[in-house]
Amino acid sequence: MPIFCRQLPFLLVAILLPLTPLHASTLTVLTSFSEAPVKAVIEGFSRQYPAIRVEVIYRRTLPALRLLTADDAPGVDIIMSSSPTFFHTLDQAGLLAGLSAETVPPDWLIPHMLGLGSKVAVVGYSGSGIMYNRRYLDKYRLPVPTTWQQLASPQFMGHVMMSSPSQSGTTHMMVESVLQQYGWEQGWALLMRLGSNLSAITARSFGVSDGVTRGLAGAGLVIDSYARNSQARFEHVGFNILPDAVILPTYLGVARSSEHPANAARFIKYLLSAKGQAIIATPGMAKVTLNQPRLASEAKYVTDKDLLYRRAGLLKALFEQTITQQLPRLKLTWQGINGADTRGDPARERLLEQARTYASTPPLSEQEANDPALLALFDGLYDRDQSNPQTEKVMHQWRQAMEARLGEARLLVDQVVKP
Repeated sequence: MPIFCRQLPFLLVAILLPLTPLHASTLTVLTSFSEAPVKAVIEGFSRQYPAIRVEVIYRRTLPALRLLTADDAPGVDIIMSSSPTFFHTLDQAGLLAGLSAETVPPDWLIPHMLGLGSKVAVVGYSGSGIMYNRRYLDKYRLPVPTTWQQLASPQFMGHVMMSSPSQSGTTHMMVESVLQQYGWEQGWALLMRLGSNLSAITARSFGVSDGVTRGLAGAGLVIDSYARNSQARFEHVGFNILPDAVILPTYLGVARSSEHPANAARFIKYLLSAKGQAIIATPGMAKVTLNQPRLASEAKYVTDKDLLYRRAGLLKALFEQTITQQLPRLKLTWQGINGADTRGDPARERLLEQARTYASTPPLSEQEANDPALLALFDGLYDRDQSNPQTEKVMHQWRQAMEARLGEARLLVDQVVKP
């Protein structure tokens, strides 16, 4: 046989080898969580399955949806988030694969899963509450806050941080819980007074925990895992679970388009195992595990899922136009209200009370907010990025109405304090 022919098989091997991927087994995780909590989970999984190369894509929920629906979307196997509205949208869009019966959560957690059923696995959960900086509170002689009402009181003006419900699924759940528990009018009044106390509205919820830890504010609204993560590193950080806390499960779903469903199943199975649950409980992930039912079982509040999903887009847009876009005006108005001295004059008392009403009433009644035609305008606004001219027009009207109300409130305060 000629030398060339004898060497041909070796040449073919040399040609074909570079075409074989170095990591034939991969897993791509898309998550709305920050890097710190996810890192611990990925490292633990990689120790057990060293042959599987794990890639993580970090996105907020809206960019995550854009990524999943893009024509040139990268292959995603696992989706991980605490936002039920995010997974509800994924399910409605047919982007989730069904899961096996082995992933069924415990009975005590099912009421808090908000009807997501067999399309998601739950590997842990969080409560919601108030994270605070002891050094900051001591410096400004502020009490340790334990309720929404305390954070909304005049003494906390300029000392509070929170995220926007349009940017954070967990903050959306907390804001919705206020409206469901206190009612539309009282709930918005509470939120607007709280808004006047905000030093900043962060783009992501972990920005609140970072800001409070660094002393940029005295207190902030977060889920307990962010607070516990900071507490593990900093002694000056404290946390109080809210008495009316919303319970937030940590969801995992398998993308219907997953090219590695077996690896996705391994990832879920690992997090449900004893090893995985141990990592879920560590300061990195800092979630309440599935063998700790007390917090969820004793929770007094369970979200009305139909109401949550029905008005999700409208609520986020209304918060943006009423609080986020009005923040300087809102703070100036309530600063005047809080500092006004009526001098015991009944007429001035009535003017000041009217100013409070103007400054704590959104430009939309509960009846208007339940209008199916209006709700349809905002359906998917933040989940699917489906804005339209009519939606923009309505939001502009809300913004103008709120500006006018705050202006009227300031005029009334001027009458109260005039000589």
